[in-house]
Amino acid sequence: MAIAAHRELKIGGIIDKSLAVLERTVTPALIFFVALTAVNGVIKYFTANASPLSQLAASPLQIVVAVFFSYQLLKAMIDRTGLRSPGDRDVFLTYFGLTVLYGLAILVGFVLLILPALFLIARWSLAQPLVVARGEGVMKAFGESWERTSGNEFQIIIAALVLVIVPQGLSVVASVMFAKDSLLGIGISQALGSVGSVLGMAMGVALYGMMIGPPSEAAATAE
Repeated sequence: MAIAAHRELKIGGIIDKSLAVLERTVTPALIFFVALTAVNGVIKYFTANASPLSQLAASPLQIVVAVFFSYQLLKAMIDRTGLRSPGDRDVFLTYFGLTVLYGLAILVGFVLLILPALFLIARWSLAQPLVVARGEGVMKAFGESWERTSGNEFQIIIAALVLVIVPQGLSVVASVMFAKDSLLGIGISQALGSVGSVLGMAMGVALYGMMIGPPSEAAATAE
């Protein structure tokens, strides 16, 4: 059963729909959680006492792993909520490019000020689902997400703080509280980061379902 499309967003509604998406995709979400936590944990452990240059060299591998796993989970979430448009297109490369650009923009936003990053998270929250569900190009996905989320920034930001930013923030706290090469610290930190990633993708799919809907509703909206 597809998630029904709605126009007006409420914070509680976003959170509820995100958890509903997660409930429908428990198995792939658990696989993603275990795989991402394990791979990132291993990389973090073996580079914990390495030079900054060596740690930087490991970053591309972590990015590729994270994007690959997130793409697989996002596809499963979109399929199981009935949101994919007809066609069997592999859009991994498009998704990869969009995700890297998205991540860099958010990083710059956090470095400059917190609010710009949160604003970008809200306005581009539909971009990744648009690529996977409809095969949109990078710039078109960014543009449509920007337009559709206009006026709902506050609700999306608060939901993102609850679902995504809090786990990611706790992940950073855990990494600081323990020694750099502590297996317990690395495990807790990476697990919390993976939780934030899972919930973030579930929220993106929930927002797509609420604001765009399944293919039939999306087509009717466009007409």
